[in-house]
Amino acid sequence: MSINTVSCTQTQESTLSLALGLAYGAPLISLYFLFGPMAILQGIYAKYFGLALTTIATVIFIARLFDAVTDPIIGYCADRYYARRGSRKPFIVIGGVLFVVSSWFLYVPINFESSQASASVSGTYFLGWFLAFYLAYTLFEIPHLAWGSELSSNSQEKNKVYGLRAFCGFFGTLLFFVIPLLPWFETTEITPQTLKWSVLIAGALMLPMLYLCIKAVPDTRKRSVQGHPNNNRQPDKENLRHLFITIFANKPLRVLTAAHICTGFGSGMSFTLLFLFVDAYLDLGQYFALVYAVSFGLSIVTLRLWYQLSISLGKQTTWMVAMGLVVTGSMGIGLLSPSYTGWLSLLTCMTLIFSGYAAFNIMVPSLLSDIIDYGTWKFGRDRSATYFSLYTFINKTVGALGGALGLAIAGWAGFDPTVTSHSEPAIAGMRLGVAWIPALMILLSIVFIKHIPITARRHAVIRRRLDARLTRSARVVDNQPESLASSGIAISPKNQTSTETITVI
Repeated sequence: MSINTVSCTQTQESTLSLALGLAYGAPLISLYFLFGPMAILQGIYAKYFGLALTTIATVIFIARLFDAVTDPIIGYCADRYYARRGSRKPFIVIGGVLFVVSSWFLYVPINFESSQASASVSGTYFLGWFLAFYLAYTLFEIPHLAWGSELSSNSQEKNKVYGLRAFCGFFGTLLFFVIPLLPWFETTEITPQTLKWSVLIAGALMLPMLYLCIKAVPDTRKRSVQGHPNNNRQPDKENLRHLFITIFANKPLRVLTAAHICTGFGSGMSFTLLFLFVDAYLDLGQYFALVYAVSFGLSIVTLRLWYQLSISLGKQTTWMVAMGLVVTGSMGIGLLSPSYTGWLSLLTCMTLIFSGYAAFNIMVPSLLSDIIDYGTWKFGRDRSATYFSLYTFINKTVGALGGALGLAIAGWAGFDPTVTSHSEPAIAGMRLGVAWIPALMILLSIVFIKHIPITARRHAVIRRRLDARLTRSARVVDNQPESLASSGIAISPKNQTSTETITVI
């Protein structure tokens, strides 16, 4: 795609207050508090609940197939509900509550006969609650991300929206890794007891956070590109084939998706194996929570820096710089060994990695929000939740597939997390999965990031063209008989004229 424009700048003033942005992101504190254990859950089920690495890899693979169906369905349904009712809040509330329930059973396995935590958990139990956990997460995450894209039409202000959202998410994750450091626990290692208290605390936070978000942040109904602003109802029957064609015909989306896949696959492999690498190989399990907490805390500090860099350098350049930090940290992880590694060396590597992913959590949804506006302009319909369902699908699916491959590589190499001595092939397989392949995939993502064509300047032109069409559409429908207004007649993009030129190839 090439977009040729006259020189222009965004003139829209920032209208999103800090309080409103934090209220929007507040449920993420509880959500990511509960999502934090996913980084070490595979290791917990292998070490404490007796599941083989190959069994865990199989469960993850099946769960990804399930996500392949549920993510686009939820995105599609959320868009249709929003088009009819002008709100995404019911999905967010239901998803948040179900997320707490499923987290309890996933993190605190129950033996229903003895009402005590089971010493051995079946693969079927793990699979069932793993599926319920991710379904609830999807019900919340997709509408919430789409809602954020509607809080502002300004490209740079979207960085602020998703920056505050990332801050709340990182703060929630930080809280999880602080739990094992509390003085009443016998060890600083992450154990099943740690997970139990995490669910209790995060679950208690979810309802007030949801209430604050729903009450303080208004519904921001976008005006329809196909009729009067108050007539935003999409057709009852939509051609699903046309839906998928228009999504995948969006070239900027395809390039962003390619970059996202590479990043997600690499991070999935690395984070899935990291706990096992640190605990079973480096023998630093007692420092794992401390390292995570400190590195997450430092990465939160960088959020403001990434926001400022995105304004001066642009979103794509900022994302590339951030991925350079991730590659550096990943290669550092690959060089660690128990003979000379202390927790400070691990902390340095993890801080680089988490700081890079802090930028990722701002730039990717913000860029995707700009691309959604382009898709709305080009294809004549707002499909925010559908686009973000693709985003969450990649986050979960590609990351988990990478994690499953990493576990499989470690398992095939003979790495056993229950022993203290490991063979050279087992160590080499672990290093390959936790560091070398992830670093290569992140490097590949930079190639795609460089070619994402939607810049802040180009988005400003797209936004003005889209707003002008909405205004003309409203005027046309206002001048038509009521029967035409109620039918939602579309105003074709081909009939629009403008002094600014946007050429799509």
